[in-house]
Amino acid sequence: MGLKDVMSALAAKSVDQLTYTDIADTYIYYVRVDFDPVGIKFCQDENEISKYKINAKAKAKLTYCQHLAMARGGHQSMFMPANMLLCENAEPVFGFRELDQEKDTKRHMKYLRNEELAWEAPKGKAKLPLGKCYGIYTAPLATFDESGIDPDIVFFMILPYQAYHILNDYMAATNRSSLTFNHTPNSAVCSGSVWSYVNNTANMTTMCAGSKTSGKSDMSMLNLFIPGSQIKASAAQFLKRIAETGGPSVLGKGGQPWPGLDVCKGCPLFKYEAV
Repeated sequence: MGLKDVMSALAAKSVDQLTYTDIADTYIYYVRVDFDPVGIKFCQDENEISKYKINAKAKAKLTYCQHLAMARGGHQSMFMPANMLLCENAEPVFGFRELDQEKDTKRHMKYLRNEELAWEAPKGKAKLPLGKCYGIYTAPLATFDESGIDPDIVFFMILPYQAYHILNDYMAATNRSSLTFNHTPNSAVCSGSVWSYVNNTANMTTMCAGSKTSGKSDMSMLNLFIPGSQIKASAAQFLKRIAETGGPSVLGKGGQPWPGLDVCKGCPLFKYEAV
């Protein structure tokens, strides 16, 4: 069976039948994402750690962004204990420490140049409860089939127009006609993913200074977060639309095989018939 036939067979599956491997393959094949979708699990039960499928271990402290970079591009499945997080701005986001007004204000002054705002910024970021998260498991989404656990968040690093396609199907799957996202002066990836988790909704952010450098992010890319509890319905809606229209593209009449195919509406130069 060829790849096209395999992918077409996925559309016949129900939401409950879709595996995380199926979902990853769906977005890789139809949206042409450059990086593998990543599953994120905020460990709030120490007994769960033994279930994680791990194939790499950090030899020194790393940032959250670096863990995601290894998962999306290096197929590394890693667990980051609280004491192995390098980024100080991410620590309070994951509930690893309390805020320190003097130090956290100073860390945000370079962005906002105003002491009051520089203190409001870290206070306003999404956070996990203090001391409740023991660490974070990050792995290619397909790895979660092996672990037998569900991700809290599915993370995509994608181009803006790829995000457009994914979010349209996400809205259809969750019965919503619009979405609102959360932008902060930094902590785009750490707070961005926690905001999605806490609010149980999709989130999209630009790069921040840390994710641009430590996270090895291209300036043209965006961060997209989908709650793990909603990813199967979102992928199923995407597959349903593809089955009904013939392809993933929403341009023109829709249904073209390439999600970004540029066909001018009504242009006589782009009319053709199958032979």
